[in-house]
Amino acid sequence: MATISDPTNFSRNRTYVVSPVVNEDRTATFRFAAPNAREVHFHGLSSSARGEFIDPPKSMSKNDEGVWEITVGPVQPNIYRYNFIVDGAAVNDPNNSEVSQNERTLGNFVEVPGDMPAIYERDDVPHGNVTMRWYRSSAQAISRRMYVYTPPEYQTSGDRHYPVLYLLHGTGGSEANWTNEGRANFILDNLIACDAAVPMLVVMPYGRAYPQVSRESGSIGFRENIELFENELFTDVVPEVEVNYRVLSDRNNRAIAGLSGGGGQSLAIGLSNLDKFGWIAGFSSAIRESEFEDVYGSGLANAPSPNLLWIGCGDLDHLYDVNRALLAWMDQQDVDHIAHLTGGGHDFQNWRRYLHDVARRLFK
Repeated sequence: MATISDPTNFSRNRTYVVSPVVNEDRTATFRFAAPNAREVHFHGLSSSARGEFIDPPKSMSKNDEGVWEITVGPVQPNIYRYNFIVDGAAVNDPNNSEVSQNERTLGNFVEVPGDMPAIYERDDVPHGNVTMRWYRSSAQAISRRMYVYTPPEYQTSGDRHYPVLYLLHGTGGSEANWTNEGRANFILDNLIACDAAVPMLVVMPYGRAYPQVSRESGSIGFRENIELFENELFTDVVPEVEVNYRVLSDRNNRAIAGLSGGGGQSLAIGLSNLDKFGWIAGFSSAIRESEFEDVYGSGLANAPSPNLLWIGCGDLDHLYDVNRALLAWMDQQDVDHIAHLTGGGHDFQNWRRYLHDVARRLFK
């Protein structure tokens, strides 16, 4: 049913709705109670669902109870992001607790399952823990938060020490993105359960080197942010992890990877610090062709070669051409690397797959 009557005295006039509802035919129904609204639109925010969730906002229909409704799809199995536009204002779905924690975009998630389990599903396997850990940023003189994934066996493995993957979000994202939307913890759980990945810690810090995103100027300068975040990573984040968790600290047991802006950070920081990181990956990396030689060339010239240098991007991604240019430059420089060019766009449908591929290769 679209609505549920509230039996309590203090809120008899409130209308409850169930939203979203994923139907057997892989359509999804969305509802929003707003009897006084002039118009409500459904807005899909997932770029991989071209023609389904990325079209211009779609008008919703209002029933006699003041509930606006729309059914979208059918769509391919995936996790999709959406919101509502109510009289011109973007709002979240108040009936859906799955909420995006991006800094710039309001949105909820809806998961449309497929016939076969996805790489990110909560399979019946041992699960690790995800902890929100606060630390003091000496650069900002504030407390900041990171998410730390520990593998399922971590609590019972005695004095065993583990390798670490530092996994970065993109521009406009947050330290929550890789678990909230990327489902990195479930991807690792599933891989570890079938012995496809080495048990590891995954550290997901906030990747902006200032208190919050400036909504007037967008982001601090690309190069400046990388340099400031690099300082915070080595001054605050890595020491916090190595003091409080049982981790291995040599380059062969430390990896860095990221998506979009975080991919650019991972490549710049990793290739400039090959004495500290032996495994480096960039997913849809936000990079500049004019900086290839200065940023990557000097780091590669007088350092040990990385155990893994992995570059992935989808052909519908707006960063596809510059990532192809980077791969061509690496070929010219005779830099050993893995090129992982796929279909798809600038979204977590690709980034989950990229993490799945990279995690299987790390620390082996």
